Amino acid sequence: MPVMHRSVYWALFLCLFALEFSAGYYVSHVIGYVHSDSMSRVANAFYVLYSRDPHLGAIGFVWNPLPSIIELVLLLPYPWFPALASSAIAGVIMSSVFAGMTAVILARAAIEFGQSRWFAVLFSLSFSCNPFIFLFGANGLSDAPFIYFIMSAVIHLCHWMQGRRVGSLIRVSFMLALAFWTRYEAVPLGAALALVIIIIVFRVPASDPRLEPPIERNLRFKLYHIEGTWAMMLAPVVYSGLIWIGLNYLIMGNALYFLNSEYSNVAQAQGLGTDQTFVDMKGNPFLGILFVAKKTMYYSVPLASVILLRIWNRRWLVWDFLVLLCLFASILALQFYMLMKGTSYGWFRYFLYVLPITVAWLPYELSRVKKSWVNYSIVLVGMVISGYILTNALMNPEIAPDENKYLHAYEHATGQQVEKEVAAFLDTELDGYNILMDSYSAYAVILNSRAPSKFLITSDSTFKESLLDPVGTGVDFILSPKPNASSASSADNSTYLNFYEKGTSWTSLYKEFGGKWRLYKIIR
Repeated sequence: MPVMHRSVYWALFLCLFALEFSAGYYVSHVIGYVHSDSMSRVANAFYVLYSRDPHLGAIGFVWNPLPSIIELVLLLPYPWFPALASSAIAGVIMSSVFAGMTAVILARAAIEFGQSRWFAVLFSLSFSCNPFIFLFGANGLSDAPFIYFIMSAVIHLCHWMQGRRVGSLIRVSFMLALAFWTRYEAVPLGAALALVIIIIVFRVPASDPRLEPPIERNLRFKLYHIEGTWAMMLAPVVYSGLIWIGLNYLIMGNALYFLNSEYSNVAQAQGLGTDQTFVDMKGNPFLGILFVAKKTMYYSVPLASVILLRIWNRRWLVWDFLVLLCLFASILALQFYMLMKGTSYGWFRYFLYVLPITVAWLPYELSRVKKSWVNYSIVLVGMVISGYILTNALMNPEIAPDENKYLHAYEHATGQQVEKEVAAFLDTELDGYNILMDSYSAYAVILNSRAPSKFLITSDSTFKESLLDPVGTGVDFILSPKPNASSASSADNSTYLNFYEKGTSWTSLYKEFGGKWRLYKIIR
């Protein structure tokens, strides 16, 4: 088996980290465009440390907390480097680190499955330097850590499938649990892993030549084997889910707060009721499958490489291909279900994860065939074609509207200046006043303020009481966002109907900012 010197892994990591961080820093801080999801993740960590009521529960109970927990540490130098929060640089560092780690695990996987050193490096770079994948290492979103965890899980599943070593199974279990703490898509992936264990035990014999020849086992033994494997692999992620549900119940009073609260994905998806495309698709399996297939097609070239490898090497009737298909379809099944329920916007990146799942499988696939330039070429050419297709998708706003914004960062940065103006006004003109705002909407204002602890925000223990009785609790101003059809309503607009437009009898409009925010003064 070839061996890669540790310095090569370090070089891969440092190279990818430096490139990702440089790109992310330039776009986020120099140009000033930050993805809203990236900034809100940083904001969740920020409230824990620097809000009026700092406490760990301020990290929030809607989105999986691991990215924000990591950013907690990165925000510690915030008093000396405010851009960690105001430009979400903490998020850029987090995603850049995971992008570098992903490059390392891919190269290591290729070596561990017996591929050459030059192939390992080219294979790793062909994935990490794919412009579409590269974007997620630089934008501070949760996709970079999630990609790292699911690729690690698939790689170690392949190790276990080949050698049946307990250590590999333990690694799968913890990678799956960490994936759950990052994104909810880990749930269908976990279900698929449980299913493929059955397939592997019954139909995929261990192939490691160092193992003893397989002994024919009866049905009862195989069922016990499946039971024990499930217990070991699924225990961490099941316990993680129960802990998350328990924390939602104990702190928010609703065990399913993350699923059905006023800030959940279901609430945010209410705007889909005005989009005829999604209205037609809701409850229509044919349109749903067609939509999913169109999105998935852009990410499916590595799967085509696997199929071509099997045809070329006459391995098309081997059962382990069904394992890959189950993993490939798992997260797509979740998106299909959500589209049928009308709770997903179907963003292009939601279908991304089939790509890293398949790429993580490729080193194992190559280990099952002869080493040859034809087999290597099938994989590497497929990776290049995938990069070309996804680059074209990235450049087309009709295909990838969210991601395409990064190519026009200067234009979109101007749209985020309003929140900075609001923060500057509140800092200079209303210093010392008690200002209430829903941090779900106002996170960019809070992160750009020089004195964020003066704001009364959603995670503060007195927020609900103050919102219901602003006059009696000493609130001086309420900052209200203009309602957005593609997002959940802010607390002030939910509590007081049409608050942004009309205010109330006990408020007067004090100032409006760019047609996006209104500041109401409390009348006593």
